This record gives sequence, C-alpha cells and structure tokens, in this order.
Amino acid sequence: MQRLWSPWRLSYVTKSGDDADSTGAPRDIFVEALKTADDPDSLVVHRGERGFVVMNLYPYNTGHVMVVPNRKVATLEELDDDEAAELMLLLKRSMTAARAVLRCDGFNAGLNVGAIAGAGVADHLHFHLVPRWLGDANFMPITANTMVMPELLPATTARFKGEFATLAARDADPDCRRTAGALVYLPAERKLVLRRSASGDIVIPKGGIEAGESASDAALREIREETGYRATITGWCGLDRYEHDGRRFHVVVFFGVGEATADVDEHLDRDVVLVDPDEAADHTVETFIHSQVGKGYV
Repeated sequence: MQRLWSPWRLSYVTKSGDDADSTGAPRDIFVEALKTADDPDSLVVHRGERGFVVMNLYPYNTGHVMVVPNRKVATLEELDDDEAAELMLLLKRSMTAARAVLRCDGFNAGLNVGAIAGAGVADHLHFHLVPRWLGDANFMPITANTMVMPELLPATTARFKGEFATLAARDADPDCRRTAGALVYLPAERKLVLRRSASGDIVIPKGGIEAGESASDAALREIREETGYRATITGWCGLDRYEHDGRRFHVVVFFGVGEATADVDEHLDRDVVLVDPDEAADHTVETFIHSQVGKGYV
C-alpha cells in the first residue's frame, strides 16, 4: 500500500498564531488570495464565476493546486448546484492544465471537510489536486525530511497561468490564434532579448502554440527558434490581445532568463535586438512591459 505522507505539515495546519486579521476576525487565506487575483504576483492561476484555482504555497508536490469556491462555505452541502458544477469543471480543467504543463502520470485529488478531518482552513471548503509521477515519493522525504521540488513556485505558477489563459481563450474564441512568448533577460549582459519584426517593430519573441504543446513549452520553443537563445521560465508577465489582417490573436507572455547557443550570432546580425531593461518600454509595442519589468522575476 502506497501512502503520501507529510507529517511535518501538522504544525502548519494546526497553528493558530496569526490566524486573525486586524479586526480580530479569523483570517481566510482563500478570501485574501481572491483579492489579489489580478496581481501578476498572485498565486491565483484562474478565476471563474463561482470558483477559482490557486497554487498551494506549501505544496505536497510540484503543481499542487487548490480549487476553491468564491463564496465562503465550510461543507459541500452548503454549495448550490451551480457552484458544485463549476468546482468540478475547475478540477477537471486543472488536471488538463497540469498534464500539459508538467506531463504528470496521475493525481491525488480530494478534500478534507472540517478540522477533525484535517482541513487547514476548515471554514472555507477547498479541493486539493496533487500531480504525481512514478518514483516521486522517493527516499528524500523519509531519510532527509526534505521534499525535492524541481521548479520554483513562481515559475510553476506562471506556467499554470499561461495554460489556463490559453484554455479559456480556446473556449471563448475558438477561431483566435493562440500564441505564447517570453520577455527574456540575459544575466551576464544585463539585457533583454527582443526581436525586430518584418514590419520593423521591436517586439517580444512569440509564436503559435502547436497541437499537444503547452503555452510555456511553445514560448520556450519560439525563443529558441526566433532568437537562438535557450530560455528558462521564471515568472508571469501578462496577456495581450490584438487583431491583425482580420485575425484575432491571444498572447500569453512569460518572464525568463536566457543563455546563448551557437545560433545566436546569426540572429544578432539579422533580427534580434538586445535592450537595456530601463529602455524596454520605449522599444516595444507591448504596453504591459511598463508595469512588469523590474518586479524581481529576472
């Protein structure tokens, strides 16, 4: 019999030190998270009409998310039928996103109802969804009391945000062209990697998301093909929507760090422009750069 043990979390789920707000009312981490849903630094990866999906700050495994009703209720019985239906759809969508982003082999999914059942936030119902891989519960948590997380939380959060946004765009406008790109920083040169388009505009490298490809994988592939740099995603930048030649485009953009490959010189001589971060807002047409550059992702 296999078990997913994390006994070190007991002190977290039972703590009472700072679980009250400034008015003395009990804190609700989900209500607080929902207030930050539109912030690029938020852990909320998708907000629906009646529920939302948020990354777990203390994950059992990479990609651990929680599906939460917007309305504060403690039990399933308190949900109305529309809320219950949307939460199940969000749980299903979370699995779809996790499979695309993380290539996981399976999931642990469930909920704890009430403090007696182990609920850390007993008065606000929430489902847990934990991606699983063959061999992920290895010797490290047992012998070293250490969970090995292969990716930092801001990067995983960004990749989930990109996937949820792309899936939502597909549902809302099946005919739009879904694309992905990244604003890539070169630590050694202290420059951003941008690209000169056929029209002469300086833009963020981006391109279409291919069938069976996640938005984050598409962004990394496009960076490699269009600039010659190999990138790693580090955070979330934003969304862009526009029309061109009668076609609608939906773009998800990540932050990343890059390193040169043997193909860089060819692109630098032709269509790649390296720009100081302080000058990026003056050199690009993507207006969200004005507020996003310099938030600590790069």
